Amino acid sequence: MTKTVLTFLAAFLCTLATARAAMTDWVEVHGGAVRLISEGPLQDGHYRAGLEFLMEPGWHTYWRYAGEAGIPPQISVTSSQNVADLDILYPVPERYNDGFSESIVYHDGIVLPFLITPVSAADPARLEIEVFFGICKDICVPGEASLSLDFRPGDQNDKLSGKLVQRDLVAVPGSGPADGLEFRSVSFDGADYIMIEVQAADGRDIDLFAAGPEGSYIGLPKLVSHADGIALWRLSTKGLTTMPDDDQLRLVLTADGSGIEQLERIKPEWLK
Repeated sequence: MTKTVLTFLAAFLCTLATARAAMTDWVEVHGGAVRLISEGPLQDGHYRAGLEFLMEPGWHTYWRYAGEAGIPPQISVTSSQNVADLDILYPVPERYNDGFSESIVYHDGIVLPFLITPVSAADPARLEIEVFFGICKDICVPGEASLSLDFRPGDQNDKLSGKLVQRDLVAVPGSGPADGLEFRSVSFDGADYIMIEVQAADGRDIDLFAAGPEGSYIGLPKLVSHADGIALWRLSTKGLTTMPDDDQLRLVLTADGSGIEQLERIKPEWLK
């Protein structure tokens, strides 16, 4: 074998290894598959990665809170090396009504972006996670996977993984008014409902989602009115609870694929 061929083969294998390092193999589940992907090198002090779900036509999985039915993603770090912090982000979801209940879902394919902050920026890092989630069509089944990925400061950019992460990273709700959306007020009616008033132009395809602390089982907000650029939503306090380390109600207002988020402290009078 000539030196030229050997050089070419070595370069090819190196490229292949780099590409493989940017993503795990797919773990197939009934109705879809899941894997970990990485953009590549350290950027602004963290690695950008993501948990990618791919669903077969007609199947869906769930947001951070599933709504009235379903199993949201449960992501546990089983082991890590040189990882100081893992921030899991959730792009704007969709409301889904199956005729019996309303859920908060993702269809087709979605990447939950990960921001991984290493303890030492100069050293490699490794993340190992276990994922448990629901995936549904006519039936709902649990999916689970054990996934691990290595990260190195000098990794090459992976164009495919980068596009997938960036596609859904821009759909993660931001804080504060944006894109003509704004939270105006959150109040309690003194009986059973939290009233949420927002600013959103008439004619826009808007929606509102809510997630309470762990242990809360709340329904989805109901639109009461939308006129003159102001929308009013009503959220039942039934099933709302707090935890010793969490008393925040997370509100996500969406319109046309983008959204904003607001955390509202749960007041004692809201709880029954």
